[in-house]
Amino acid sequence: MIWKMAWRSVWRNKRRTLITASTLMIGVAVMSAMLSLVTGMNNRIVRNVTQSRLGEAQIHQTDYRETQDEKLVIEDTDALLEKARGLDKVKSAAPRTIGMGMLVIGDRSRGVTLLGIDPKQEQATTNWQDRLVKGEYIDAPGQVMIGAYQAEKMEVEVGAKMVLTVANVYTGEATTELVRVKGLLATGDVAIDRQTALIHIDMAQRMMGTKGKAHEIALRVDVDADRREEIAQAIKPLERDGVVVEPWQDINLMISEMQRLTETFTNAMVFALFFILSFGIINTLSMSLMERTREFGVMRALGTSGKSLAGQITAEAFYLGLIGAIPGILLGLFFSYLLATYGFNLGETTAYGMSFSEPIYGEVHPWSTIRSAIIFTLLTAAVSLFTAIRASRLDPVEAMRR
Repeated sequence: MIWKMAWRSVWRNKRRTLITASTLMIGVAVMSAMLSLVTGMNNRIVRNVTQSRLGEAQIHQTDYRETQDEKLVIEDTDALLEKARGLDKVKSAAPRTIGMGMLVIGDRSRGVTLLGIDPKQEQATTNWQDRLVKGEYIDAPGQVMIGAYQAEKMEVEVGAKMVLTVANVYTGEATTELVRVKGLLATGDVAIDRQTALIHIDMAQRMMGTKGKAHEIALRVDVDADRREEIAQAIKPLERDGVVVEPWQDINLMISEMQRLTETFTNAMVFALFFILSFGIINTLSMSLMERTREFGVMRALGTSGKSLAGQITAEAFYLGLIGAIPGILLGLFFSYLLATYGFNLGETTAYGMSFSEPIYGEVHPWSTIRSAIIFTLLTAAVSLFTAIRASRLDPVEAMRR
């Protein structure tokens, strides 16, 4: 009976009900769109981090990441690579030789991070082949890939010949070789695009004196990049003395922490937005109480308990939330679809070491939208308790005199 009376009471003042419900509808829709965009940007950053450099996990010699000492190479690199590729969850393992070098052309020079790669394994681990803006992927010694940003600064094009200089890690003797620019990259990773030169691993190891030994092994693991514990479990068999095997979250702590903070921030935004909307809801219910004071007095005089009266007002607020939430879900999913289809252009923005020159695409998550709508509906009922308690305490005689 309470629910039936509450439903009828909601539509007594249709204009006020629709205005308040519209506010809730817009709140749910905006929240859904924001969640879609934030989720899309968050996943985009994770994909850039894992697919453009880190992989889902990496192997290094103990203390290498802390010191960047080029002498700390992985002993028995080939044996470790073979073991990694034999694991069920490991899809690829790419060895890398890393050092500091200098690229020179004419009177122009630039200090670079030298990255020696195995082209075949690297293409199975990273997405650099899809990020070529000009030229082709390297496939032999004597070739180099650099970022399009670097190429513009040094005024070089595909096919240009450059001099690469790097020091032997054991003797310190400088080794110089001629390389030809094979391709230009735009990966979205600032470190790769602005200060890295990619060459064949055989050439890098010959120049640096680390033949057959890599500084780093990047692993592509068949596990969702967000699931740190599962990644750690998949790579656990590779652990041994002298090496450190780590999920990407332990290597790039900034991005990992950003994910956690984003989730906390998003939840806070849901409640902050509703806090603002709650003032309109309380105002609507308070106006209803003022207009219906005599009615409530008569109901109390006829034997309606304060608890039942409060329940009716709470039920009215719940219906009000539903009236706004249901169309809000549909509108929110529509906004999410638009963001997922057309994206949102942030311009030339750089954050967390990533360049966002391309549009950020949202992701459609119906459950997230429905969850926001449920939260808004329940909170609408919750804030009505303030008015419901006031109504339950009305004196019947005083109420009927108003």
